[in-house]
Amino acid sequence: MVRPETRLAKKKSKEHSTSQFQGQPSLWSQDQSTPDTGHVDRLEATSAKAPRRNAAPREDHALRTREKQTIQDLLLPEGLLGVKLSVEATTLDDLQTKLMASLRQNSVETRTRYAQSVVRWFFPDGLDGLAQKVWIAYHDDPIECDVLRYLYLYSEPIVGACVAGALFPLQEGIVIPSNYFDRFLNEHLGTQPSPKTRKRLKMNLVKLGFLKPLRPESHRLNPVTPTKTAFLVLLHYLFAPVEPRTIELRNLFTNPFWKYLGFKSEDAVRSVIREADALGLLGKYIVADQLEQITTCLTLSEMLKKGVRI
Repeated sequence: MVRPETRLAKKKSKEHSTSQFQGQPSLWSQDQSTPDTGHVDRLEATSAKAPRRNAAPREDHALRTREKQTIQDLLLPEGLLGVKLSVEATTLDDLQTKLMASLRQNSVETRTRYAQSVVRWFFPDGLDGLAQKVWIAYHDDPIECDVLRYLYLYSEPIVGACVAGALFPLQEGIVIPSNYFDRFLNEHLGTQPSPKTRKRLKMNLVKLGFLKPLRPESHRLNPVTPTKTAFLVLLHYLFAPVEPRTIELRNLFTNPFWKYLGFKSEDAVRSVIREADALGLLGKYIVADQLEQITTCLTLSEMLKKGVRI
């Protein structure tokens, strides 16, 4: 018979091993699954008033399942180039051809793979989707890159879950050892990740600006300063694309898009909302008792047509 004191000691030992990580709250006792953003898909599907022009084809189930276990190299500069080329393209196939001709890699196979990845990540809603619309409205690289960061993290659930679930709770400037990401991948995937997946996760987080490489095999968590305009664009894109809507902030915060942009607290988001409200870019911002909500006054198209900035 196991004595009660022995069971208690074992329980405490197990809890201690997963409770703290360099002074930060444990992430491993929490649900590390990809945040539920399914309502975004439903919102886009029900609010679209015209068919998407040459939208990227949906991948079959087998391909999606296989990709859940792998990560490709992030191509952010190539994505920005693709957005600029899209203005002169007529279809996604035409864009892919133009992008392949503009890339500098010697291998045709590599240029083809890169162009296909750019289209898949950054044009999920068609040639004239969000990425192109934002570029036409602003011609601003920082704003566009913030939008591309969101589109990439939404398209790549492993990296998106790492940003929203594993990096977000950590304090900026903390040094993160390599095994922190290995533990995240083990928990998230439910299996041992390949060496290539472990390497690419950290490499892509560096490219996104979230990490700075250190030696040996460690990284520092970088502050990422998002553009306020990109936040406002994505707020309208996700929650009020075709008509003004009232949005409870508790619902807004459940969508990880603001974490993808680099905000580190809900109060930082509230600060941008208050500024937008003061500039007349929102209809109302109400805080009363347990109620906190905003009402938009512009559609996404109106906002982009006017080139609204904050």
